[in-house]
Amino acid sequence: MTTVVLGWDGLDHEVAASTGLADRFVPHHREIETIDNPVLGEPHTQELWPSIVTGVHPAETGIRAATEDGGTDWDDPRIDRLSSAAAGIVPEDVRTRVGRWLRNRGAELDAYEPADYAERGLSTVFDGRSALPVAVPNYRTETDAALDVVYDRGAQLADYLTVEEGEDGEVHHDPSVPLPVLEQRIASEAASKLGVVETALHRGYDLIFVWLGYLDTVGHLAPTVGDDGWRRRHYEQAARWTADVRDLLGPDDALIVTADHGLQDGEHSHSTFYGATDEAAVEGVESVLDVAAAVDAVTERSSGTDVAERRAGEVESVRSNLEDLGYI
Repeated sequence: MTTVVLGWDGLDHEVAASTGLADRFVPHHREIETIDNPVLGEPHTQELWPSIVTGVHPAETGIRAATEDGGTDWDDPRIDRLSSAAAGIVPEDVRTRVGRWLRNRGAELDAYEPADYAERGLSTVFDGRSALPVAVPNYRTETDAALDVVYDRGAQLADYLTVEEGEDGEVHHDPSVPLPVLEQRIASEAASKLGVVETALHRGYDLIFVWLGYLDTVGHLAPTVGDDGWRRRHYEQAARWTADVRDLLGPDDALIVTADHGLQDGEHSHSTFYGATDEAAVEGVESVLDVAAAVDAVTERSSGTDVAERRAGEVESVRSNLEDLGYI
């Protein structure tokens, strides 16, 4: 039995339901609560996914997108030192704008790895299982590096997308390339990760957990594009991809679809989507902090499984497929 978790970042339950698409993702679904970062005043991807895979509040994981004391954690120690020094001196809105400017130019945020969770005494849904996490924000793995999957869009999509604060004080996401080129880029990102899922389904994993930033990018861009049907078309595409994965599952497999927050009018919302093919996996899930327990309840723990060997085989299988297609 395999549980597949599709982490559709920014999948908004109200939007999915109002467009008649919620049931096309999974038959059993609901709106769940999410958590605001106290500094930013809204939910943030980089701290929510660690809470989703642990079931622990960001205040307890210590994994924060921004704090009053320390600002933002950056991968470059020089930037990190400046960020920490500026906290409490430079106004938060100024630091936020500088941070966006840096990320638009390819600067990466610091990221946590599995060993960091163990050091903090945090258990995850991946522990003790034959598990394949793919691109989970702030859970960076060797597989992510080997497959070069996107887990920090600010740095990795810097040539395609800019994030700036406009004169109206609102944050605007704007394509820095023609819109069809950006669409191709974000669609290829999602499709490549879903291809890994399809390949992994044949390898007997207990848990396959993939993060997909597609709908979050689409949601942020919707006001800029100004086409009422544009967001719906991409929601339909995400629903088709989800249905394709569902169709590959065996009778004992389960699919869970979860978001970290919703997204309306270009801004993060609290209408967070959660659902599953198994109704039992939806019962009792009221917030993002309940997702880990729901995954645990429906997911087996295999013994004697060499996860590292499986991951190496996964990478080799994907590389071989890409070579056959002429991409490598």
